[in-house]
Amino acid sequence: MVSELHTRHFVYQRVHASGGRTLHLAKHLTLAARVFEQIYGVRPSLDERGIAGRIASLLKESRVPAHAGATVMLYLVPTDEGGCEIVAEFERVLLDAGYAHSPLRPTAVTFEYSLPFGGLPTGFQLAARALFDSLALSRHGTTRSVRREGESLLSCGDSPIFALRGRALFVPPLSRGAVESVERQLVMEAAERAGFVVREEPISHSQLKSFDELFFADATGITSLSECDGAKFMTFAVARIVAALAGAPTAV
Repeated sequence: MVSELHTRHFVYQRVHASGGRTLHLAKHLTLAARVFEQIYGVRPSLDERGIAGRIASLLKESRVPAHAGATVMLYLVPTDEGGCEIVAEFERVLLDAGYAHSPLRPTAVTFEYSLPFGGLPTGFQLAARALFDSLALSRHGTTRSVRREGESLLSCGDSPIFALRGRALFVPPLSRGAVESVERQLVMEAAERAGFVVREEPISHSQLKSFDELFFADATGITSLSECDGAKFMTFAVARIVAALAGAPTAV
């Protein structure tokens, strides 16, 4: 579907679904509707129950096992008539149902660039992630790209990025262009439940080596980075945040 939409603008959400249910669908739809209105000036009417039914049908058509999770893409596409078309597309099956801690610890490299509409979930974000992830692999042999502007790290691809130092969780501010997502807020809330002090402050590139852990969050859960621009990181305290995240309410 992205290939069909690449010449058009859109707002999107990547959601986690399993057992015919979607995690935090209401939050995803609220964010998507607000962003769509902010960009296109029209507040779309989103039928949560109908969209949930479409996602459940996609899971069934894609033969997703009941014990597994899956990611589904939701696209809000502006129409020529000034409305909004809702497109749902199955993306991939996950080993775990519910937010999990990835067993992979990819390496990353930073690229300095800015985007139209900053960290909002638009097609520009997806296109930039595909481009810079490809450059990260071809130029540096790393599997993830991190977006930064000047000294500030803002995201890992199109996902919010976080850093841990001791009992403090550092989260780039939205006012500086950080990615706005449902998972960003969920991780901040989970970190507080796990006993961390959440600090919405820039993650400075020059201070990367001073952080204990660096990770990002998306619809699958949390993925820890093993290295970024030569700075190496542990994976230890983030497990407590993963546990608190997995125990969060998962109502549709």
